[in-house]
Amino acid sequence: MRKKTVPDRAMFVLQYMLVAVIMTLGIIIVVFDQMVMTNITAFVLMCIIVGIILLIRPLVSLIIYVITYVMYYFLLMLTITDAQMLLTNRVNGVIAVGIGFFLSCILWHYNYMNIIQMRRIEAQQKQLEQMAYFDPLTDLPNRRLLEKLIKREIASIRRYGHETAIINLDLDNFKSINDTYGHPVGDNMLRQFADFLTANVRETDTVARFGGEEFIILMPQTSAEEGCIFAERLRQLIMEKRFTVGSVTLQITASFGVSSMRDIIDCDSMDDYYFLADKALYLAKQNGKNRVEKACVGAGV
Repeated sequence: MRKKTVPDRAMFVLQYMLVAVIMTLGIIIVVFDQMVMTNITAFVLMCIIVGIILLIRPLVSLIIYVITYVMYYFLLMLTITDAQMLLTNRVNGVIAVGIGFFLSCILWHYNYMNIIQMRRIEAQQKQLEQMAYFDPLTDLPNRRLLEKLIKREIASIRRYGHETAIINLDLDNFKSINDTYGHPVGDNMLRQFADFLTANVRETDTVARFGGEEFIILMPQTSAEEGCIFAERLRQLIMEKRFTVGSVTLQITASFGVSSMRDIIDCDSMDDYYFLADKALYLAKQNGKNRVEKACVGAGV
């Protein structure tokens, strides 16, 4: 945090030092000018310059201009002996200070509104990105974002030759939960399950909702065999977990299909990278559910 705040503080200090220098210089010039001429052009210019160039909060700006005018008010007496001229220049000084303060407030308001507008735009962009790339129910990456991540992973595999596992998992008999307890319970269950998955993967892994009760786990730097070991451990954790939604306690199971992206790294279609894991998941469902199956490239599964 210090790296961000120290430069900001330094800028504030420099800004107020610059204000002090400009104000003081303007007052000194005006005071000595009174020996030759009676106008206060330098003071007016000084007030305007500070008002339109330096971005200062209105309250701080008011304090600065009041202090400046007080100095101006008393220092004029050093070189002006004519009472009428002294009064005239003091009144003109009030006008100059008022103009400077007014311009300062306008500048601050303009920049403040710009900042507010930029923040709104940033918030809207984040909201649009959230809608485009994240599942609204679980807040997990959706298929669109997953495809972008897989494309990036393909490039990494082709360059460095490492393995990346794809785990396709599907909750067993989830339709019965919706039919028995209703969709609100099912949706709450999916949110809890998404949090459960996120909490049990590595920081480098990506958990995405593929649709319905189907999820994808992308595991960089992981072979298919290692993916199977992880999937088996996750399967057992799911069996042991109890999900509570209101007064309803649910115990679920899941089926897993595991494949390695490197096995079909020359493919360009995104669907090809889901295909092997999806076929392995289908096999796990056929073989009784609640199990892990590894894709076999040579056998088509």
